Amino acid sequence: MIQSNRTRPLPVVCGEYNRNGYDVWVGGRLVYAAGNHVQDSTQYATFEQDRLPLKTIRKFCTQTAREIASERGGRFAGVERVTEGA
Repeated sequence: MIQSNRTRPLPVVCGEYNRNGYDVWVGGRLVYAAGNHVQDSTQYATFEQDRLPLKTIRKFCTQTAREIASERGGRFAGVERVTEGA
C-alpha cells in the first residue's frame, strides 16, 4: 500500500486596519477584531482625543496577526490598510 504524505497547507493569517480599528483573518474567516479607543480596544472612539494613532493601530494589528499565526501554526501574510467603509 502506498501512503502519500500530504501535508495540509498552512492557514494564511492576515490583518486589515483603518482609523476605526483592525481585524485579523485566518483563511478568510474573521477571528479577531479590535477598536480604536485608547483605553478600551472593544470600543470605537469617535472623538480624536480618544483615538489611537493610525501608526499604533497598524502596529497592534501586525503584532496580533503574528501571534495568531504562531498560535495556530499558520503563515503570517502581512497587514493592509483598508478604507473605513470596508
